[in-house]
Amino acid sequence: MEAQKRIDKVLAAAQKKVESEVGVLLGVPFVLSGTLYQPVSKKDFFDNLSGRQIVAKIDVTGEIVGDGCLVVSIKDAIRLGGTLIMLPPSELEDVIARDGYNEDTEDSFGEIANIIAGSYTKVFEEMYPQNCRFIRKEQIDLLPIKVVVDSAEPVPNQIYYQISTTMTLGDKQIGDMYMLLPAASFGLVWEEAATAPIEEAKGWPEKQPAIQEAPPQPPEHAEVAVPQEIEIAMPEEPPFDLEKHQKRLDRLLKDCQEKMEEEVGALLGCEIKLQDQKNRLISKEEFFFEEVAGKQVVANMDIVGELEGTSYLFVGLKDAIYIGGTLIMLPQSELDSVVGEESFGDDTQDAYGEIANIIAGVYSAIFEEQYIKKIRFVKTSLDQIVPMKVNVDSDSPVPNQQYYMSSMSLILAGKKLGKVRVLFSSRMLQLDMVARIETPAPVKMEVKKPPVLAARKEGVEFDILIISDDDNESEKLAGVLAESGYNARILSYKDSVQNSITKELRAVYLVMREVNEQAFGMAIKVSSTCSVPLIAAGPAWTKSKVFKAVKYGVRDILLTPASREDIEENVAKNLIKLAA
Repeated sequence: MEAQKRIDKVLAAAQKKVESEVGVLLGVPFVLSGTLYQPVSKKDFFDNLSGRQIVAKIDVTGEIVGDGCLVVSIKDAIRLGGTLIMLPPSELEDVIARDGYNEDTEDSFGEIANIIAGSYTKVFEEMYPQNCRFIRKEQIDLLPIKVVVDSAEPVPNQIYYQISTTMTLGDKQIGDMYMLLPAASFGLVWEEAATAPIEEAKGWPEKQPAIQEAPPQPPEHAEVAVPQEIEIAMPEEPPFDLEKHQKRLDRLLKDCQEKMEEEVGALLGCEIKLQDQKNRLISKEEFFFEEVAGKQVVANMDIVGELEGTSYLFVGLKDAIYIGGTLIMLPQSELDSVVGEESFGDDTQDAYGEIANIIAGVYSAIFEEQYIKKIRFVKTSLDQIVPMKVNVDSDSPVPNQQYYMSSMSLILAGKKLGKVRVLFSSRMLQLDMVARIETPAPVKMEVKKPPVLAARKEGVEFDILIISDDDNESEKLAGVLAESGYNARILSYKDSVQNSITKELRAVYLVMREVNEQAFGMAIKVSSTCSVPLIAAGPAWTKSKVFKAVKYGVRDILLTPASREDIEENVAKNLIKLAA
């Protein structure tokens, strides 16, 4: 989900800002670690808290409007506030021991909450596409058990995006800090979730159909239809030896790197090194959401000659200022100052533009000499961009297509800076076929759809539940289960799970077309409804997704697209061995 990827990266930057600004305010190091982002209902959030809590209400205003809050335990609020007003250590421990949240401590913690809200405001104004501000309002001292879910206090009854993190103050690890943001306001709730009432089950609420009719069942002991025809669509053959073509291109880019070191170094009058060159295919979304961070300066380099198009040179804003300032020979103290202030003035921009011209000339010389097509690179414009504000589907600052990225680490006069990245259209470099071979779509299998599985056991309609938005994978799974002696019922995400929980149920398979928050919400709902093993099947698992899945009750994971052998092994591990 693009909205979640975007906000998670902004929230990570906000956390760093909070660490820095609160640490400066308190005069001791303040570290936030073990951060988790997850959807949560008001009921679930307060049900999982214990002991007195201090809730600082947070208003979100601007183009985004909503209610949120900052929550810490009363003891942590006292410790933070007492540190700010410099209570002696013995007195501070005494106040913490007796939960002495007095007027002075309340005011001082309120100031810390102000700083946290201000940190969020600064980062969101800089990085988030829509303008919004976070304003700290009143504080409430409460016991979670006394929170009335249907009331508007201390926050409205809705779905929130919860940011939970463990605080360390100085050398002492203290408790957790929670920030709740209104999920719908930030585009993190699907239409169904935004309009449906909050259910008792954990996770995202889901709209239920008015009438849920059971699917028609075939006669007992009926034979299960086995897929008869399988057609595998193989990728087309490449028109030439792509591996050799890519290796030649990588050698060409290595020559460009070496020539840049020489020519840019000569212009700046100091040694520069471009190290650890890595060339790889990358999408626009991956580049802006995962590869680059912080403000960037992009130089458009038009391609002319036997091919036409545009390539792009990306450098971090601070690095562009440092490079341009070095060319115009700013004194070191002044250079450090403008870099720190991110002041990209006209003189510095013009100077950096000259460097970009030199780089374009380097690529022109090497490509004209070595590439299969005669092309030149012409620097046309410079722009500043914030990666998190980029709309993937637009043509700005680059079209939404596959790119070949060449990235290099920059060292200027012994000072380690960031990375220099150049994007080329993979199609222009005739690498679009490589993209399809290196990251192939799952091989399409066209299978005759079997009828609803018949019950093979006396009196048991089904003992395995498959909840799925991927028909192909769920049908393969159901077929293997049937051959292993199990009876499966397949439901969609919109069907009622509660109505299918029976005492005969042995396991639930959650089969996902995409491993996303909607699927995790379904996992939460299943795990809160029954205690049988929950197995998640989906593609493209990462460590963070696995961690979330386990947290939400998933017992095992099946990677899709799954072969017959993969499914048999999973069934044996989770059902047959368990029964034995």
